[in-house]
Amino acid sequence: MHIIYLPGNSVGNKAWIEKVKAEFDKFSTGEILYYDHWQTGQKWLNLTAESAKLAKMVDGQKEYFVFAKSAGTGLAIKNIFEKKFSPKKAIFCGFPTVRYLAYPLPPTIFVQNEFDPVCSFEKLEKALLTTPPVAPYQLIKNAGLHSHDYDDFDQLAMLAKEFFKS
Repeated sequence: MHIIYLPGNSVGNKAWIEKVKAEFDKFSTGEILYYDHWQTGQKWLNLTAESAKLAKMVDGQKEYFVFAKSAGTGLAIKNIFEKKFSPKKAIFCGFPTVRYLAYPLPPTIFVQNEFDPVCSFEKLEKALLTTPPVAPYQLIKNAGLHSHDYDDFDQLAMLAKEFFKS
């Protein structure tokens, strides 16, 4: 299986996504999309520039999956909606805003910390109940966690290995 990794916005996500990929490399191949603004020092990723890089990354690939966190989920959904990116399945961690749920998604697992300060589990759960994605989804709560960090690499690897192989 081939996985496209789309990290969160801040440069701190670079080391995090590399750890995730190292764990997933035990059962898959894949590529990380490294954001240009990490080099330039700009605060936010440029959706247009990163979308173009993402399109090149998947050009000619027939079957791939996406693992994304926070801003990376927005990048994935934008490109799915624009039909420039067609992952077979997705795992989204730290989903940042419920407004993205209006777009059609592939079969998706959402992993959300219960008290994620960017978007809580409860807020995401309510949004999924009122505006569910077209495809099947699963919502996993990391109980008691008050951060936007997703550092249980064993949990994430287990989810990806099982979900992406089926």
